Amino acid sequence: MWRRIYNVVRAFFGLFVRLAEDPKVMLEQYIDDVRAKIPALRATAANVIATELKLKAQLEDLESQVADLDKQIIAAVKLGPQYEGEAKMLIAAKATAEQSLIETRDQYGSSKAASEQARKALDDARLEVERRVREARALISQQEMTRMQEELAGLMASFEIGDQSDVLQRSRDRIRDRTAQAQARVDLATKDVDAKLRDIRRATAQIGVEEQLREYKRQLGVLPEEPVSKTMQPAKQPETQG
Repeated sequence: MWRRIYNVVRAFFGLFVRLAEDPKVMLEQYIDDVRAKIPALRATAANVIATELKLKAQLEDLESQVADLDKQIIAAVKLGPQYEGEAKMLIAAKATAEQSLIETRDQYGSSKAASEQARKALDDARLEVERRVREARALISQQEMTRMQEELAGLMASFEIGDQSDVLQRSRDRIRDRTAQAQARVDLATKDVDAKLRDIRRATAQIGVEEQLREYKRQLGVLPEEPVSKTMQPAKQPETQG
């Protein structure tokens, strides 16, 4: 009992492995795996591009801030010595903003380059995925064509050495044998009838010849008279009583 269960389980797993190793199944899984990489790559590229856009906005804000501080410094200097303290504070703030601007500009440059690389990588990945998918689809089509050719070859082989053609040949031979036997019986029966008819015609012809000969002999008077056989007995007379 356990041996039978083991064989069933083993056969089931063997079938599962064969199905899993089917080229069509493997190629379709390969297509799914390749396509699954695109969303992850797109998300990474989106994060890089978002960082670029964020740094760009910060850069624009810093540029606007530096320009505004410069205007304020000019206004404070024009107002006179009593505003020199405020002017110094504005100059220090401008210096800090300019330093942040320089750092942000460098970061933005690097982020922009990274964004361009991410976009290019995403485009290249899309093209590569499309190429691999086309190749996989072509292999699937080839595998399907091969399978159909194998089925066709097997079918043609079955016509050559298979049971169906043998059945047709055997049936044809049997029908021919029965037809020949039936024809032979008909021929024999026909010959028997023809032979009997010929015998009858010969007998009839012989009877006619005998009758004509007898008639010639009778006319020439050479035919001996045939004794007449009495076939009737005289009837008894009834006895009379005296």
